[in-house]
Amino acid sequence: MAEPLLVATVQMPERGVFTVRVDDALSVTGVPSGAKGRFIVALDYGEDVGDVVGVETYDPSVHGPRIPGFRLVRPFEAADERTLAENSRRAEEMRKAFLEVARETLPELRVPCARLSFGRRRLFLRYVCDRPHPNFSAAQEALRIQFKVDANLWAMGPRDEVAELGGIGPCGRVCCCCSWQHRYPSHLSPDRRSSQPSLMNGTCGRFKCCLAFERE
Repeated sequence: MAEPLLVATVQMPERGVFTVRVDDALSVTGVPSGAKGRFIVALDYGEDVGDVVGVETYDPSVHGPRIPGFRLVRPFEAADERTLAENSRRAEEMRKAFLEVARETLPELRVPCARLSFGRRRLFLRYVCDRPHPNFSAAQEALRIQFKVDANLWAMGPRDEVAELGGIGPCGRVCCCCSWQHRYPSHLSPDRRSSQPSLMNGTCGRFKCCLAFERE
């Protein structure tokens, strides 16, 4: 009797979540649903590192009629740390090359985050720019020519930037967004009647996340 097909839920460093098939059940031994483990996964852009946050039996009614094309390759090993360290160095080199071209037309551009995938086929860049819908085609093409890598870009807001880089809030403690609170309460809006609106803002210049816990 054939063993049931297993699928794993994997969260990537950029917080994207994928469902991947598990071809070798031994690779997830000791990683039950709800546990975490670092694994190499094969996605559409090649191999990368993600956290397995759950393993379960494949169910077409839950996971869809098509078996996932992405797959779990193997557990992350100590030797892989050297690859990540080299990738971090390369990502910084690529980030600088990207900025050198992009800032010719976008002098205010900032790129706080750069990560190169484990297989070195995709560069993830997060940027901050006041200009809506900036054109990065020239900078992306420069990366393809020089480094043979595709750049994946998406915008960061002021809160995202503080959450990523860290900071101290007006209260003197580490900002909530970079210590524990990873989702901003969307129902909040500044009270325009306040006589001291500046006291309502956090380090990012936006409405304080902690005020979500204030009573009316």
